[in-house]
Amino acid sequence: MAQKRKKSKRFSWFRLCILIMAGYFCYMIILQQTELYKIRREMEAVNTRMAEIDGVNKSLTAEKEKLSMTDYIEKVAREQLGLVKPGEVPYIPAR
Repeated sequence: MAQKRKKSKRFSWFRLCILIMAGYFCYMIILQQTELYKIRREMEAVNTRMAEIDGVNKSLTAEKEKLSMTDYIEKVAREQLGLVKPGEVPYIPAR
């Protein structure tokens, strides 16, 4: 007669080590994913800021080009500084 062996559930160091390693790898994957998420958010913020600065740079470049034209310089001098040409009488409205 063949004897059947009952497998007893006993403590296995191998299974414990595998379980600990699997837990560690899961922890590391989650940690890396959260770090990547933070880096992506920071990169989006930097790209947005860079686009804003690029727009400011373009407007300043356009302003610099305008300042090389004498008509624009005259307009700015009249409007912002209140300067007049020789022989002109400045008009100052009463308040």
